[in-house]
Amino acid sequence: MSAENPSLPPWTYRMEVSPTGQAQPATPPNPAEAANLLQFLATVQSQQLEVTRQLAETQRQMLDFQRQHLELMRENIQYIRDQRARQIADLERWQNGHEPVIDSCKQALGLLEPVHATLMRELAEYVEEHHENLLDGDYTLSDFVDRFGPKLAHLNTILSILRPLAAANKRPEPKPGE
Repeated sequence: MSAENPSLPPWTYRMEVSPTGQAQPATPPNPAEAANLLQFLATVQSQQLEVTRQLAETQRQMLDFQRQHLELMRENIQYIRDQRARQIADLERWQNGHEPVIDSCKQALGLLEPVHATLMRELAEYVEEHHENLLDGDYTLSDFVDRFGPKLAHLNTILSILRPLAAANKRPEPKPGE
């Protein structure tokens, strides 16, 4: 603490101003106060450097984590691409071995899509007509699920099988003389 003012910390700078504009003699700085101030500044700077070092280490760790995450994403994308390529090759192989079935699948898909649309329309009409009862009554909800659930689930499964088969591109027939 300062000998002149015990309430001030030792690093406090003090300046006296004269109201008359006359300069008062400057008091030399107390060497103990200056040394304490320098010690405090050195401690603060040391702490700041430590915090900066810790921040840099944390940022390096985050960057390493992001690099690992990016590498895993790249591997996942490549795996998905490879899997998709295998699925396409399997589908093409199946289509080539069962060409007569493809035309039948296209016809079946064309006939089942209107059935699906009709079922979806009936479902929407049922919901509109029984909306209040669906919210309040278990019987109406069970009836709704029993009426549309299995039919729609099975029909969607069948359509999801037929669509890729029906989308098969037939290879053009070779022209005579080729």
